[in-house]
Amino acid sequence: MSQPSEKSDEELANLSQKGDLDAFDELAGRYWNRIHRFLLSMFNHASAADVTQQALIRAYQKIHLFDNQQAFAPWLFTLTRRVAINVKKKEKKRKETTLIDETLKDAPKETVENLIQPLWEMASKVLNQNSYHAMRLHYAEDLSIREIAKVMGKTETGIKVMLFRSRQKLSKKAKSGGITL
Repeated sequence: MSQPSEKSDEELANLSQKGDLDAFDELAGRYWNRIHRFLLSMFNHASAADVTQQALIRAYQKIHLFDNQQAFAPWLFTLTRRVAINVKKKEKKRKETTLIDETLKDAPKETVENLIQPLWEMASKVLNQNSYHAMRLHYAEDLSIREIAKVMGKTETGIKVMLFRSRQKLSKKAKSGGITL
């Protein structure tokens, strides 16, 4: 499809289940950046792009398992998270060390990004992996508490508590570092 359709993600997933490659291509286009941003919390830039591609390939292979009565985004982010975990396990087995993508640091960034990026960097250092992922999914990817709970396999109450404690921890750390939020 050259023009983006006005179909919902769920409608496109349903068409994909019926073999419509253009529908899946549109879904991949809609979610590429969101998945990539989510994976940047776990991987360097190049690896995040590779894992994004792996996640979308896995989604295409498993699209028949999607229940079109449910929202598509939580299903896709759950699948993406599982792919990422598997890749991380393989990396640990190989004991590969990756270099930070220095080209990203030299790239010009928008003003808003310049303000937000240091907060995400601080969050990645201060919070445990699950708390950081919950924060990214909620604040960067705009997933609801219910959707995050599905993605992470936790209760909605558990996610609310995790987000609350994460915000408190980040606020305390920011204040001790002279940053006012």
